[in-house]
Amino acid sequence: MASLPESIFLDTNIFIFAALDPDSDENKILSVLQKDRNPQQNIRVVFSQELIDQILRVGKRLQNKDWASDLLARLWEQLQVDFIFVDDKDIQAIADAGIIPREDAGVYLTAKQEKAECFVSRNYKLIRALVEQTEEFDSNMSKVWERRF
Repeated sequence: MASLPESIFLDTNIFIFAALDPDSDENKILSVLQKDRNPQQNIRVVFSQELIDQILRVGKRLQNKDWASDLLARLWEQLQVDFIFVDDKDIQAIADAGIIPREDAGVYLTAKQEKAECFVSRNYKLIRALVEQTEEFDSNMSKVWERRF
């Protein structure tokens, strides 16, 4: 088993699936990253306004706005969050370049600007683009990450 990276970016889908299914691989990932479960490790989870907006939007669509807000509050409480600001102009430039799928440009920049060591997602299209086009992250699908760490 490899040691955990110090800086991790989790895509929106990881948070949503973890909250919807307590037995999911995504929930296992969040459990490992919780501050109270690993107080000796300094594992930071990277957030930005773009990620927060996506969590709230998807959570509201799948459940309701109170559920989504509660999820976000629990994440802030349970994880060691590094919040960064991502400029809208930078998001647009990445989207226009066409390297990363347009809908994922903001989350990509969130991870890139904070120099996240690992990017975890269930979005195969995004993971493939990160690995093949940018080679900037140790990018993993959630099942692979859970087995590895």
